[in-house]
Amino acid sequence: VKDDVPYLRKDQILINFYLSFSTTHDFLFGAIAELIDNSRDAGATRLDIFTVDNNKLPGGFMLCFLDDGCGMAHKEATDLIYFGRSSKRTSTSRMIGRYGNGLKSMGGFRRRKESHGATGSPETMTSVLFSQTFCETEGIDEMIVPITSWSKSTRKPVISDLEKFTVQMSIIFKYSPFNSETELLQQFDAIYGRSGTFIIIYNVKLTLSGEPELDIRTDHADIMITGLLDNLPERWSLRAYTTILYFEPHMRIFIQAEKVETKRLPYCFYRPRMYPYIMSSFKGIARKEIKKAEVDMKMAEQAVEEAKCRLKHLEESLLHEVNELALQDALENAKRMREKLEEKQRELRRPKKLYLIFGINIENRSQEGMFIYNNSRLIRMYEKVGPHLKQGSQMSGGTVGMVDVPLETMEPTHNKQAFVNVKEYNHLLTSMRHHLIQYWKDIGISQKGVTSFWNEFGYISDKWLDKPSDAIQYKRRRAEEIPVVAQCDVCLKWRVLSSSTDIKNGYQHGIWTCAKIPGPLENKCNRPEHLPSIPLGTLNRLSLSLNDKEKVLIDSIQRHQRKLENLQFQ
Repeated sequence: VKDDVPYLRKDQILINFYLSFSTTHDFLFGAIAELIDNSRDAGATRLDIFTVDNNKLPGGFMLCFLDDGCGMAHKEATDLIYFGRSSKRTSTSRMIGRYGNGLKSMGGFRRRKESHGATGSPETMTSVLFSQTFCETEGIDEMIVPITSWSKSTRKPVISDLEKFTVQMSIIFKYSPFNSETELLQQFDAIYGRSGTFIIIYNVKLTLSGEPELDIRTDHADIMITGLLDNLPERWSLRAYTTILYFEPHMRIFIQAEKVETKRLPYCFYRPRMYPYIMSSFKGIARKEIKKAEVDMKMAEQAVEEAKCRLKHLEESLLHEVNELALQDALENAKRMREKLEEKQRELRRPKKLYLIFGINIENRSQEGMFIYNNSRLIRMYEKVGPHLKQGSQMSGGTVGMVDVPLETMEPTHNKQAFVNVKEYNHLLTSMRHHLIQYWKDIGISQKGVTSFWNEFGYISDKWLDKPSDAIQYKRRRAEEIPVVAQCDVCLKWRVLSSSTDIKNGYQHGIWTCAKIPGPLENKCNRPEHLPSIPLGTLNRLSLSLNDKEKVLIDSIQRHQRKLENLQFQ
């Protein structure tokens, strides 16, 4: 096979780079989330994550991802194999993936040696094989990726080179779970929409004890991290993690054929409150955008000078009219680049507004901390700030904070588990600490008495980690304070339900639709989405400690210095 490599598509990156890239995903579910992001960005309304037993493979199973998104044609599938190539790369995009690392990072062979993707567009069906074993066995340093396509209507190969197609198919049969073209084409039959993608991960990584990193035996309705159990299930249960993966979830997720009850996090807590936060110091991305716009403008200006030069030297030529048109195009492009630069400069001066949301977790008070999202995608969870860092402190105990930061404000790292600008991120956490203290004062728990507050909701034990009582009066009391918010499985809109037990039970056990809402005016999918309004709060800077006031003052001075530097630069 090695002699046939010139026929095949190369990633032009050494395989050792893939192996080193794998270390970027130290959180297993973070790697899995990359594939979930791809389905969401593809416009999928449903994603199924499931396993298929196969005792011939290491780990004994294959991990599968099946969605009904837009799928990919042959050329789009080809882009998969290149690092950093992405059609979503704009700072204002609401899409999540933008680095071109998604399939590779499931992750850069961190969790498996092989993956096969079957993706269908309305016209074609395309197969893509990533195989580390193939490259290692054949002694190939570069990453070679067989990509083959078939017509959807005729199920005949779309080929321009029969010899290349034959070589690619022989590699797929040797290094994938599929032994024939018929068996391979059956994978496309699993795609239940007009288009979609079906990814199969196999030869999964094993632990030192020989067990797979993913545990699919303990809970048949879940996929868990082997040997990891603590008070925060989102760290070890994929079902729990995917319930909070998106700030605004609009895609149904099924794990092992059972629906994930995704959450609209701001509506899951007691007495939520929202605080506007003006960010004037977060300039990192804006400055990068300005530098890029400056380069584009210089290139456009050079193109104008070159067009003028050609026009001058070829004045008597028959190409004079063509060169005049070329100059006009260059001038118009330079004008667009100049306007783009001016808009980026205005954007730098424009303050950004975020909304910091806080609430009390009365269902499990020991699960507290900050949730930081970027373009609706969870980046950090249970970050401790302020009083949460003081052991034994009951101030702000059980409080959860959350914020969704736009991509044009703060940029996540390639693995989407942190932020590029650590200084700006720490500044955000400091601001959340100030607002957390303000929120605690605003809801008045300290005045009422912290112990009596928690007793009211069934926390009888003095041990903070103990869960609340399941006695009916306490369960009813907790339910009174949190609205029932459900997502329709047809229109994917979120609805506020009444507190009736029948509706609650109907929603929590499987498929739920708008038609189940009582009342002819309410049970229609064409009704606009309407969620409860969250009260606004205000940060009272007079209540800050002397040390905090000093930090605010220093921050204000530095902000004014940056403004002055920007004015001088302009």
